[in-house]
Amino acid sequence: MVPAWNAEAFIGPTLDSLRAQTYPNLEVLISDDASTDSTAEICERYAAEDGRFSVIRQPRNLGWIGNVNTLFERAEGTFVLMAFHDDLLAPRYIEECIAALERNPGAVVAYSDITLVWHDGRRDEIRHACIDRIDRASDRMRSIASHEGDWWVPLRGVIDASAVRHVGGLKRHRAGEFSADWPWLMSLATAGTFVRVPENLLTKVYREKSLSRSWDHYSLRSLGAVTLAALSVVASSGLALRDKAGLVVPTTKLLRERAPGRLAQLGRAAQRRLVARTR
Repeated sequence: MVPAWNAEAFIGPTLDSLRAQTYPNLEVLISDDASTDSTAEICERYAAEDGRFSVIRQPRNLGWIGNVNTLFERAEGTFVLMAFHDDLLAPRYIEECIAALERNPGAVVAYSDITLVWHDGRRDEIRHACIDRIDRASDRMRSIASHEGDWWVPLRGVIDASAVRHVGGLKRHRAGEFSADWPWLMSLATAGTFVRVPENLLTKVYREKSLSRSWDHYSLRSLGAVTLAALSVVASSGLALRDKAGLVVPTTKLLRERAPGRLAQLGRAAQRRLVARTR
């Protein structure tokens, strides 16, 4: 599954990396979210050349969540993968992740280590081992809630499609789409274990104009809304009351750590406005 929007400058290498996958039973479903550039035309050229590729052209922009959920609804395979339009997969990525799922009954996500390329070209190697093979759902949810910096790594994994159907699609919250994949991953953590493939098989590239860069990561509204969404996931889970209570503090970590700085920033701005008025 490739949710795509205005990606003409970089989607080609992503589709090349999917075309090079060694897993034999691959279907690549692309949804172009009413791009205003040539993204759809590029994707359709791949579909014309490779029968494993197909393209949905949305008549109007659905937004990131709507586009992803459309793909979830249309996907028919046993496993699904959200191949983001600027991620690069090593040829064995899907094959190794599916093998890991098949070796681990009860696992619903398999993901690898990744290389993260920043806007300025810096590269970091990320080994997200904290959630690997954790048996208890509450501990998996705590791991996702507690690791702000790289909690999103398993989102790029191969996912058991039955688990997706069990938890449903991504959901908007009061601030829209900001980090909506975070509470969704917490929901997925209730469905089964996460398995790490201890090999670097994926490269994620941050881009200056990517959608996630447009979100206000420090506004109190955004932080509060996504925290409430995650707490709602905890509340509606089938966990014991004691386990739910134990998740409140880690789930509010994002808000607690970022909000004080934001409040201080707002206070300084208000002070400057007050001083300016009194001059």
